Amino acid sequence: MVTRYLLRCLSPALVLTFGIVFIGATFTFSQTVDVSSQQISLVASLSLPGSFVTPQAVYADSERIYVGSFQGDIFILERDRQSGFPLIQTIVIGAPLSAVRGDKDKLYVASRNGKLYVFDKTWPVQLSRTLVLSNYGLSSMELVGKEVYVAKGQGALTATDSMVYLAELNPGDFAVEVGSMRSYGETPFVAGATLVFDRQTQRLLGTLPSPGRSFFNIHAGEDFLFLTSPGCCSAGVYVYDARDLRAIQVLSRPTNTVASVRRRGIPLAVGGSEGGSVDLYAFDKAGYQFIDSIDLPAATGFTGSEDIEIRALWIDGIDNMVFAASSWGNDRSRGAMLPSLFVLEIRQPPSKSWGRFALGSN
Repeated sequence: MVTRYLLRCLSPALVLTFGIVFIGATFTFSQTVDVSSQQISLVASLSLPGSFVTPQAVYADSERIYVGSFQGDIFILERDRQSGFPLIQTIVIGAPLSAVRGDKDKLYVASRNGKLYVFDKTWPVQLSRTLVLSNYGLSSMELVGKEVYVAKGQGALTATDSMVYLAELNPGDFAVEVGSMRSYGETPFVAGATLVFDRQTQRLLGTLPSPGRSFFNIHAGEDFLFLTSPGCCSAGVYVYDARDLRAIQVLSRPTNTVASVRRRGIPLAVGGSEGGSVDLYAFDKAGYQFIDSIDLPAATGFTGSEDIEIRALWIDGIDNMVFAASSWGNDRSRGAMLPSLFVLEIRQPPSKSWGRFALGSN
């Protein structure tokens, strides 16, 4: 028997064609994987005793999930669906945490106390060193290879292989490459805009306007840059080409923060809202298209005001999971039963279309 496999990518659908050849006859089967029919669903809601209020508060690798709380705790969970993503370690820092990121060997945690905590990814995870980087706190962090970038004060930051993106809220909210202590945006101060720097030369390449408010979040991924203004009055998602800064589109759904990934060659984006929804988008030649959404308050039964507000997201393509972190209610609703971390799944409903039957011989 001879098996022939053909994979073709058609926007917005992926078409898989399988051929099986027998003596005297050829059968050809076609299965269409339509990106537009993908769904996002809830896998688990986890009640961690922490408020996750910053867009980089959650990160995961192939084995573990890491979340850093405003209360100052690092929660480490096993990335194991069958066992229910159990909490396996809690590290107490005691100061509000703003960003959690990592590489193969290290875990980096930024704090509002101006310190960067570096951990070894041993078992258990152990503190390796502490760097004091700011008197005004650290608000954002990103890793590019082995380089770590942080934003001081209340700045919003992300970075790619070639660029550093920084939004300054106040003077002194500049970015620093931790290893070399090179700075980006230290002078002059530019309010209400995203500053784009060449990562190697530190040269300012351009600026992008604020998406409607002075405070906003930045995410870069899959060659796109996403700007969001968090809160109940969000102006949506402003999407740019991350390389030439060309405006692509505005996604009108209110969104606190965005994460993105490429699956089966198609750029996907997820957005979390102040109302507790997580939205799924897929990119085609016309831009990002809204595909599906899940209302987490309705899905979990926690429908009180401010019970679930999605402030942080992580998606990495290791599997089809999305990790969404919430602010954990308010003084009236906060408690041991209220979930603050959600595991979601992007899945393709089974769909088959049987193609042609042809007689032939080889």
